Amino acid sequence: MARSTFSVLFSVWRMTTAQALFMTVMNINIITTGLAGAILSPVAWLATLALSLQFVATMLATLPASLLMSRFGRRPIFLAGALLSMCAALIQAYAVYSGHFILFCFGSGLLGVGHAIAQFYRYAAADIVVLEDKPKAISLALVGGLVAAILGPEISYRLIGVVDGALYTGCFIGAALVQCLALPILLGMPKLAVAAGINRGRSMSAFLRLPAFRLALCSAALGYAVMSFLMTAAPLQIVNVSLLGEALNARVIQWHVIAMFAPSFFTGSLISRFGIRSIMSAGLVLYLASIIMALSGLQFWYYFATLFFVGLGWNFLYIAGTSLITLVAEPEERGRLQGITDMTVFTAVACASLSAGIIHTIGGWQVMIFVALLPISIIGLGIVMTRANSLP
Repeated sequence: MARSTFSVLFSVWRMTTAQALFMTVMNINIITTGLAGAILSPVAWLATLALSLQFVATMLATLPASLLMSRFGRRPIFLAGALLSMCAALIQAYAVYSGHFILFCFGSGLLGVGHAIAQFYRYAAADIVVLEDKPKAISLALVGGLVAAILGPEISYRLIGVVDGALYTGCFIGAALVQCLALPILLGMPKLAVAAGINRGRSMSAFLRLPAFRLALCSAALGYAVMSFLMTAAPLQIVNVSLLGEALNARVIQWHVIAMFAPSFFTGSLISRFGIRSIMSAGLVLYLASIIMALSGLQFWYYFATLFFVGLGWNFLYIAGTSLITLVAEPEERGRLQGITDMTVFTAVACASLSAGIIHTIGGWQVMIFVALLPISIIGLGIVMTRANSLP
């Protein structure tokens, strides 16, 4: 990177490590929360409610988190988010142990607030480097998810039955311990102040008139929503419908998350070489490949390929969209724009996750796949309608 002093690189790697630990927590939750919810929920279609509430809470907390960072700096808010996530996982563990569905949903919602705060690790990484290195910094921060892809399923699978008579309790205890490791990493991080001019700069309506911003929002929000929609229901489909077992479910989710984050080593460089629009197009093609695989069969390898292609497509669409958002904003606009953007992204994700359990219960896996074609088509339309010369 052009300004790659040791302190800058070290700060980016701190964010990568913190991202890895939090994504491990989220990975455990993705694998486990729907299955635990199926045991605790009074009716079958509420099995994914707790997981969906995480995304609802993320949606609601994103803008406040951004504003707090603009006022107090990133470090104290990152620390608060890590502590909150640790407490949330412990509440989830106790709720599963005691059989309280509402308390389980409450703990899941609190974890969503921690998720909202953790979303800003990638923006923090981008803010400390020069303009041309922002896609690389975002990619590097998201590499932490690759570690989560390895640790999350292992922790989840090995701790399922460690607490007698309370399946999955140990998984959430493990998640709390993992999040605890982030505290010393965040304590050593510089304050990372955000530009304080939160009310200066262009209005949101001005940004919405920019073709580049509209495309960025479409790619990030709908790309994330499709991934969440399929990933939320996948454990229920694999374990409860196809009866493939929790070990194979863990492997599917593990490789899905590997596909989500492994390309981060080079996605930023690909964007620099081929352009944002081309990388978004590649992500769209990967999503279409996942649709084809999902409609081809209901055996392990079809689920594996479906979620693997979804993971790759998400990486390209999300990093390209996030990079484009950082490029269209001036320094004094970033705090407000990042918060509003992520609130929009997680509004779409929350709607997708909430609908996943209902549609899966009523219509089944293949109906879900056809529903996913709608947002994928909208992304494609956005790419086609946005001219290359309108992008920064």
